[in-house]
Amino acid sequence: MTETASAAPTSGHHEPDGVPRFTPEQLTDFIVAALGQAGLGAEPATVAARMLLNADRRGVDSHGMARLAGFVRRMRAGLIDPDATLTIVNEHPATVAFDAHNGLGLILAPQAMARCIAKAEEMGICLATVRNSNHFGIAGTYALMAAEHGLGGMAMTNASPLVVPTFGAAPRLGTNPIAFAVPTGSGQPLILDMSTSAVAWGKIEIARRAGLPIPPGWGLDADAQPTTDPTQVKMLQPLGGDRTTCGHKGYGLGLMVDVFCGPLAGAGWSRQIARSTNTERSAGIGHMFLAWRIDAFRDPDEFNATLDEIIADLRATPVAAGHEGEHVCVPGDPEAEAERVNRDLGIPVRPGVLKELRALSDEIGIPYTLDR
Repeated sequence: MTETASAAPTSGHHEPDGVPRFTPEQLTDFIVAALGQAGLGAEPATVAARMLLNADRRGVDSHGMARLAGFVRRMRAGLIDPDATLTIVNEHPATVAFDAHNGLGLILAPQAMARCIAKAEEMGICLATVRNSNHFGIAGTYALMAAEHGLGGMAMTNASPLVVPTFGAAPRLGTNPIAFAVPTGSGQPLILDMSTSAVAWGKIEIARRAGLPIPPGWGLDADAQPTTDPTQVKMLQPLGGDRTTCGHKGYGLGLMVDVFCGPLAGAGWSRQIARSTNTERSAGIGHMFLAWRIDAFRDPDEFNATLDEIIADLRATPVAAGHEGEHVCVPGDPEAEAERVNRDLGIPVRPGVLKELRALSDEIGIPYTLDR
């Protein structure tokens, strides 16, 4: 964990690890300018910026500023429609199915989750799907939207094929993340945000930029053999790794996400979804959102008290030998700590990402405003 500082973040502020930090305003201005060059208006671009920075602020830097160049290039290539609007395909009292019409997921998915939340507040529960979308940022943002309204929430999305099925030698499923959040009595929601692969692909990209090896069990090379060299990774293991370490469970979870986000949503399943580097066709991604009222099942105060008791008991678990100096946390603790640090010190952007953003600014003709 990084110790927070009381001073407000300043332009180009550096941590001892050499990673420069920026204010949200600095990064937002650059994002809005870049997306503007891709045809997106200032208001929706600001929404997209907030979604990207949610990831960086929570320490999930694989899904924040690092994704910007890809979005801009795909929009400029006509593979994402900057003018698309979210429409309803089918709606019932506790369900709604949306079509994003190949719009930017960062903008349209929050609208879908907001509608899901509103219907859940009215009916007690709502499940929503979205078809014909694109990458929507981190799934945890959407689950947290529900928790911030005092509701429980879940979010899922499928993605392009990167993950091998158990015993497989070719990728068939995406990293297909799942997020879950519920409010607590402490005010900090309990949130789980995880890929159903051993690791998100963005972690491979981070290792490549840094020139560092990856842990065993993350990636496979072109021959489907394990590798610790990120430059050789062509596919990912499912959560749990191979069969001997129960990777079939991660494989099954990834397939479950695909059922919700592909066939149920009317979108493509992972095998049919275009990679973010594809320059010929739109992604065809699907999402699923779920929100429910706690009081539809139990008194919220009693629920919160029980949940706080569970969380306190987990955090008080004795630490195993060999892990002295560590402590047991619960899902969401590392992200909440990162958010506290980054709120005080500024949002970190790795040098490799800054290099890519400088190249993007030259490519699309906007000023580069993120000098160190």
